[in-house]
Amino acid sequence: MGVSRLKSSRSFITGLIATLFLASLYPAGAGAQFRSSYTNLPSTRGMPTGSRSQPQNRTRAAAPAGPAGVYPEFRSGHGVIRWLKEQMPLRVWVSNGQAIDSILDPALGAPYANAQDTAKWPDLVAGILEKPGQLENLPLTEGYLPQHRQAAIEGIGLWKRFEKEGVLSFEFTDNPMEADIHVFWVNHFVNRLGLALFSHDIRGYTAKRSFSYKLIQQGKRANFRPVVVILRATDKYGKPMSTAKMKAAAAHEMGHCLGIEGHSRNPADLMSLYYGNGTISNSDAATVRYLYRLTPDLIP
Repeated sequence: MGVSRLKSSRSFITGLIATLFLASLYPAGAGAQFRSSYTNLPSTRGMPTGSRSQPQNRTRAAAPAGPAGVYPEFRSGHGVIRWLKEQMPLRVWVSNGQAIDSILDPALGAPYANAQDTAKWPDLVAGILEKPGQLENLPLTEGYLPQHRQAAIEGIGLWKRFEKEGVLSFEFTDNPMEADIHVFWVNHFVNRLGLALFSHDIRGYTAKRSFSYKLIQQGKRANFRPVVVILRATDKYGKPMSTAKMKAAAAHEMGHCLGIEGHSRNPADLMSLYYGNGTISNSDAATVRYLYRLTPDLIP
């Protein structure tokens, strides 16, 4: 992708956030509500975590240097965001082509799931899950192919290599009601005006809401909302996305789900703006290992 196209695409990214709370830190008897309780706790916005990032206007303190191979861009503007061992295994639900961009924001006349309002996605998906029959009635994404789902599962599954090391763990589920991470689809992304972003090689976005780990430790309860990934089913020409690109896109977005908030500056890395060669690089691996050794400031 050319530099000029990359620069123009950055203007469409907004801050992304999502919630999940830690059951073991709740009052006795509350553990059963791990994935379904809705108790408010003020959230904190982190750095955008889509498939492209926008420049940050505020000045941030330089992040401490990590081990060799670790890129500092994994940190959000508010510190370290990652899941806790008590939240694992994470559960990932990949839809069978369902599109949520069919739900329009009446104030905009454009989809809620537009690329400029990604912060709304967790609430949107939570609302869909809470209304009986709405998820089942979502339309199939135009351009979606059954092999896209398998490619996404394979891409997300690349991160399972770290389970053997005890870094993290997750599993796929067929039940969206028990999932922490929900994957949907879109034919193409649009901005807040509903204008198509066909020319941009943006294959996915991740939206999540995060909460102060210190407040959770003090007994506060977070307002759970799903982590939402939306993958694009078509390429910039409007043709179905190749399975190789879909696999890379899903792997990249899963990296954001796990807490790699920014993008590596090395184009060879999966977590760069260019997806590398579609596999987890040595730097990606070093970064996620380092991330999960740190005490989080925020938890999804």
